[in-house]
Amino acid sequence: MRRIGFAVLGTGVVTAVLIAVKSQLPPVSVPGPAASAPATAARRPSGPSMAHAPAVASQAAPGVGVVDPSRMMDGSYLGAVVTNPYGPVQVRVDVRGGRLVDVVAVRLPTAAARGIEIGMRATPVLREQALERQSADLDTVSGATYTSDGYRRSLQSALDAARSGRPGT
Repeated sequence: MRRIGFAVLGTGVVTAVLIAVKSQLPPVSVPGPAASAPATAARRPSGPSMAHAPAVASQAAPGVGVVDPSRMMDGSYLGAVVTNPYGPVQVRVDVRGGRLVDVVAVRLPTAAARGIEIGMRATPVLREQALERQSADLDTVSGATYTSDGYRRSLQSALDAARSGRPGT
């Protein structure tokens, strides 16, 4: 069994896996003139790992069954509740046309005046970043580390729900 290692983030992971898997498959021979047979045989990898591997040919048309992990389903999705020392953070995202069109903080810390102040200051900055970047890859707002982290984690869970088409938590 071969192990495939890669260190890629985001949608590049799917591409890396597909490339790695494709590179491990033996070439598929296509019936044709006898002159092309030696070229096919020359390209076939050899070695102990491929000795017992059957030839695999895909019957599906290109692109069939391939899921675009960046495509989001239209609707509203609620992110997970993320607790921090100042209180819970939770966001809801609205998706239209496969794009993030709004992010609303439905829960922010309210236990202390300082937590409320931090949430009110950080939320607009985080919302703007999320809409601009169309992802949860947000910068931490200075002085609002816990709130930024909770917002980012809740946003990521809402985006995951939008990509899978299932309601958020």
